[in-house]
Amino acid sequence: MSDYHQTAARALALCAAHDPWFPQANRATVEAWADQIAEYQLDERDVLQGVRIAYRDNGSGFRPLPADIVQKARQVRRDRTERESEAERRAREDRRDAELDRRALAQITSRTGSTVPGKGLADA
Repeated sequence: MSDYHQTAARALALCAAHDPWFPQANRATVEAWADQIAEYQLDERDVLQGVRIAYRDNGSGFRPLPADIVQKARQVRRDRTERESEAERRAREDRRDAELDRRALAQITSRTGSTVPGKGLADA
């Protein structure tokens, strides 16, 4: 199960906690929600906060669709990034750069068998 699937399952569980009549999530529902969450690469904390805000704002009888929760989660992420300090922004960007570097190195390693960029590329 991907992180997005886990996030979707937790979001659906939180929806059920807010609404005792919310349907039990099945595999297809988790998959559909995970696809929407993955499209915007949303963090679990933003998605879960999005669920809370959606229920707070919509009240009784609200039946959320993935797009409703994704919209609220994107709003949460946008609000958080707009409030972050320069140091927090740099730290976030550094973490993202490090993750991209890690992925690039993993691709190089899987294609060449070498963990040192530049070594073995001529043999690939």
